[in-house]
Parts: sequence; C-alpha cells; structure tokens
Amino acid sequence: MMRMQMAENEVEEKQEELNVVSQESRTCGILISIISRAQACVYDAAEYFVAWQGVLTIAYCGIPASILQIKRDVDQELQGVVRENPGSKWPKTSLACLRDDKVLTLEQLSKLRRICSEESPVLAASTPPIIVDNLSVVLYDNSCLEKIILEATTPLRLPVETSKPTSEEKAHVRRVLDEFAAENLEKYHVLTSKTGNRSAHYRNSKAGATLVHFLKTVPAALARFRQRVDEDLPGMYDWFSDSSLHITIRAL
Repeated sequence: MMRMQMAENEVEEKQEELNVVSQESRTCGILISIISRAQACVYDAAEYFVAWQGVLTIAYCGIPASILQIKRDVDQELQGVVRENPGSKWPKTSLACLRDDKVLTLEQLSKLRRICSEESPVLAASTPPIIVDNLSVVLYDNSCLEKIILEATTPLRLPVETSKPTSEEKAHVRRVLDEFAAENLEKYHVLTSKTGNRSAHYRNSKAGATLVHFLKTVPAALARFRQRVDEDLPGMYDWFSDSSLHITIRAL
C-alpha cells in the first residue's frame, strides 16, 4: 500500500473532524518557527526491536540534541498541545504490526529475538546515518501515515549537525531495548502479546496530526529482515509501505 494524498472533497470532510493545533494559523506559524530554527541532524540505526503489542521497529541510537530542543520548544510555546506519547520518547521507525487475529506466542517471540539479534549488526553496519534535514507536519487519515490529508514540510537549518546523542540519551534507549534481552524474554512476552496496535488500528480511518521525518530511502538490510520474518512467522505480520516509513518526533 502506497502513501496517498486524499481528494479535495475528502479533505474538507475530514477537516471537520480534526480538532488539531495545525489548523490554527498562529499555531502553525509558531510550529514552523520552531522547526526552521533547529539544526539538521542525523539518526544512526541501532538494531531491530520488537515493541509492545509485537510491533516491529528499527530503533535508533538516540534522539539528537536539536530534536530534543524542538520537543522542549513545542511543549513551552504551543498552548494546548497534546502531551507527548511514550512511544515517541525513544527514537524508532515502525515497520510492521501483527495482523488483526494474531497474538505472539513465547516461541514466536524467541524466533523474532533470534532474527533481530542476527540481522541487527548488518543493519547497523550497512545503513548510512539518516540525515534529518526537514520535518513534516502531517494531518493523517490513518495512523501508519499511508493515507494523508495534508502535509507541510519545513527544512531544518544547515549544515547538518553530525554529533552523537548524549550519553544520557543513549542510556535511555538502551534501557528500552534491554527489555527485549534474552534473559528478560519471558517477562517481556506479556507486553508483546497484549491486544491492540494490530492492522485495524494502523490502517482504519482515524484522523489526527503528528510531526515526523519521512525516510528518503529504505535501509537495504530491511529486505532480508522482512524475508526472514515472513519465512519464520508466515501470515503474522502486516508490513507498512516504504513511502510511509518515518521517524515520529511527537504527536500534535
């Protein structure tokens, strides 16, 4: 499924449902100002990770300083903005979700752990730093961003800042990823087998707004990861379209 723009009549209908900050011109101006004064930066791929409800992701090493500043500025300068969701407080790209009728068994989670462990070094070694030189304010009609109502992209300041995330930021990400460690797998299975965040959650019509960076290219290593998951867990996963893959900064 490709990322799609909605027709004009659909946009008008959906805008009536949307009570989001980006519809207010003053708020839009503040948001564009926040984005445009921030420095372009890079994200480094760390590893494949199975998040809660079994969602497959690429986790990054940490959130760059300029993006953390954007988050702080949004909190301070945008009145009435929604609180940041826990899922955007560690950096990732969601790749796939479980199909609506599927629940991961502990054995299946163990298979995913093995695949992630074996394929993550290839991902980290072969994926160039992801240059984040723009951010998009997106009004969407489904949560995986395969169907978009409106999209406004603002460039970040150049040159690109290539410094690594702080040690505190990297440690925060490491704590998240360590929940999926082999010695914690039985306990973590409770979280990956929870209901919710299946295909219908991501693909059914649900209007909202978010701030993201869309990936310009898909990591080459992802093809083999997808193939191995589908071979070992056939019919379990619903992969998001390449054009919709993104890094979420925060919900709006």
